This record gives sequence, C-alpha cells and structure tokens, in this order.
Amino acid sequence: MTHDLGDWRGNMVRLFSRLGVRTRRDFLLFVVILGYALAILALMIGALARDFGLATFAAKPGRPVVLNLTPITIFLSAIIFSLAVLWLAFGFISLRFSPTRLDPNSIEIRSPTVSVLIPAHNEEAVVRALVCDLLAQDYPHLEVLVVAHNCSDGTIQVIDEIRDSRLRVLELRTNDSGKALALNFGLAQASGEIIAQFDADNRIPDNQLVRRAVAYFLTEPTTDVLQGQIETKNEGATLLTQLQAVEYRIFSYLFWGGRNAMHLPCPIAGTGVFFRRSILEKVAGWDNELVEDYDLYCKLVLAKARIEYKPDIVALDEKPTSWKLLLRQRSRWQRGHMEILAKRWRTWMGVTDMMYLIAPIANGAWYASTVITLLYFSLPWSFTYWYPPAVLWLSMWIAAYGTMAAILIRTGHRRDLWYLPAFYVFGFHWLVAFLLAFQVKGWSSSKTPHGPGQ
Repeated sequence: MTHDLGDWRGNMVRLFSRLGVRTRRDFLLFVVILGYALAILALMIGALARDFGLATFAAKPGRPVVLNLTPITIFLSAIIFSLAVLWLAFGFISLRFSPTRLDPNSIEIRSPTVSVLIPAHNEEAVVRALVCDLLAQDYPHLEVLVVAHNCSDGTIQVIDEIRDSRLRVLELRTNDSGKALALNFGLAQASGEIIAQFDADNRIPDNQLVRRAVAYFLTEPTTDVLQGQIETKNEGATLLTQLQAVEYRIFSYLFWGGRNAMHLPCPIAGTGVFFRRSILEKVAGWDNELVEDYDLYCKLVLAKARIEYKPDIVALDEKPTSWKLLLRQRSRWQRGHMEILAKRWRTWMGVTDMMYLIAPIANGAWYASTVITLLYFSLPWSFTYWYPPAVLWLSMWIAAYGTMAAILIRTGHRRDLWYLPAFYVFGFHWLVAFLLAFQVKGWSSSKTPHGPGQ
C-alpha cells in the first residue's frame, strides 16, 4: 500500500510538472485557473439553457436593481465581434502561411554592415550575455552599440570589461525617459546599412542569425523590415512564464503570419527586428511613446513599407515571472496603445490596421462583458442586461481556441495543447491591465526589471 501511495504521488508530481506546476505558487495559480474555468463552463451551460428556453432565471429575493446597458452593449458587441471575426480570419489563413526558409550559406552574401542597437536602462544583470551572443555571430561586418540610457547601476562597467573593436558603449543622459530616445541616439551613431534592434534581456541561440537576416534582405530586395520569432528565455520558470510562451507562439503565427499570408505588413515587436536604414530614415526613426514599436509600425504602414515575418530568425526574450510585473508591463502597453489611438485615429491606415488600433478597448469590452454575464447568473438580485446570444458567443470561443490548437500543432508545439484551458483564463489579465492603464504615469515607472530576482 505504501509503495502504491508513493507511485501515486510520484505520478501526480510528474503530471503537475508537465503542466508547468513546479512550486506552491504555481499550484495556487493552477487552482485559481481551474476554479475560473469551471465557473466559465457553468456560465456557458446556463447561457445556452436560457437561449434555448430550457431554463428560466427568475428574479431572486431582494430589491431588484435595474441596469439597462442595452445601447452600450450593442455598440461594444458590434466592435468586439467584428474584431473577433477578423482575428479568426487571420487564424484560419495563417494555417496556410508557408514562410520562405533559406540556408544563409547557400548563397553568396555581399556583406553590408549590420549595426545592432541595444537600449539599456539599468541592465547590468542581463546585457553582457546578449552582447556575447552577438559578438559570436558568424558575420564579418557587425557593430554592436549598447546605449546606456540614464543608468545608475553597473551596466557600463559590465560592457567595458568586454574587449572587442566591434563593440561600442554609448552613454546617454536625458531629463526625459523612453526607449525611443536611446534608439534614436544609437541610430545617429550607427554606420550600418542594416539596423537591428534587440532588448538587453534577450539571448540569441543561432550564431548565424545576422547572416540569415542579411540573406533575406539580399534575396528580397523589396523587403524593408524583418520581424523575427520571439521565444521565451525563461519558459520553464513558472506556470505564468509558460503561458506567456504559448501566447507568443500563437500570436506571432496567427497575427504576423496570417497578415503576411494576406499580403499585409507584419506588425513589429520591440525586439528581434531588422530594418533597412533607408526606411528608418524615411520615417524619421522612433517617436518617444510608451509603445514606440507600435507607433513606428504605424509610420511604416503609412510609408508603404514591406514588413515580413521570418520564424527562423529567433530571439529569446525574458518574460515577467510574477503577476505584479506582468500587469505592470501590460498596463504600460495598454496605456501606450490607447495613446497611439488618440494620436493616429484620424489617419487612415486600412481596415485591418484601424481595427487593430482599437483592439485594447475592444479586448477590454470583450472580457468585461464576459465578467458581467457571469455576475448576471450569480448575483442575489436581478437586473436587466443584454448580451449577444450565447450560441454565437460560445461558437466564437470554440472557433478561436480550435484555431489556436491547430496553430500549435502546425508549428510543432503539440505539447502546448495542455495549456489552452489555462490560457483561456490567463487572457482575462488584459481586462485588469486595461483598468490599470489609467494609472500609468510614464515609461520609467512602468519599465519591466530583468534578471534574477525580478
């Protein structure tokens, strides 16, 4: 009996470990996710029963509260369902996305200089590893520029210990903060025809990554920008980082690949991206926004730039290991995205890009309406509330997660299917981030720390 009990415990430990649950905090998160998943399942069953007339929900004892949100919810539902259909279209089309892959050694490469910009604000814990990865690249004409922006730690000293003529440390002191300031300063000092951008916490596992990017530029002369695949450096650290890894794999293939499959430009991230210098100069570099990468993408779209997604150009990115840091990061993203909406809404960029421009508000409305519907079935009093038919609502979720599952299988990440139920609940953090976005004061106060003990 003792032996059987030991086997049972060992099997449970192995099962939870396979699900990414390795610490007590992970287990608590797992329990919360399971509870929410069961609540949402009950909500769906109840909503379907109501829609098909299989059950009625009478007013409960207590003073009725009338909350008539019909005009608002109709308007928001039109937006969120339009966006949901758009995302589904990208998802289905991405399954036909066949990215070109080339062997960088199979063609004769002319060697334009590549300048790599690394904006660094107090990054002594991580920046050395990335610089060493870049200096180990199998490419003859490379310069690495670390822009130490308002650093108060040992970032400069850590880099100064590396002796290599291809490496330069640029110290920048400004009264304002912002990643764009460092990038523009680095661009002004760079000599390369091709400009690459990486975050200081990144790692590069492929020593031919730069050579591969140059080969793409040479074989695709009309391409202006290459966006690489962003994978997670600390994927196995916690269940939260595992879910972020799944999120990036799905998002990049669904949205970046789907857009390229429709002959639309691929949005750019703030790292793992290569530019022709000429296109950066054409759009006057980066504007100092909370999400300078998205703002730059808007400028590139208006400049008719061709932006291609290349999954074989891979950079590893460090993800927040706690909910506090995750919400700090993503509330900045949400605030920044809304500021770009206020800045760009009068400038027509095409239907899909204009819809993407309002995505933060639509996502907030989607998750908020789901929470309100959950309350509709659980509060001890009654109120009137309009919500789209549960059949349509549930069908959209099933279609969306079925598409996500197909993408994970197609991209060789079948094991990530385990995480899709948890990933559904994980998505509700965007509602919290949307609400917290109104408290974001600026870039420096919301920057995500990196390295051990973040």
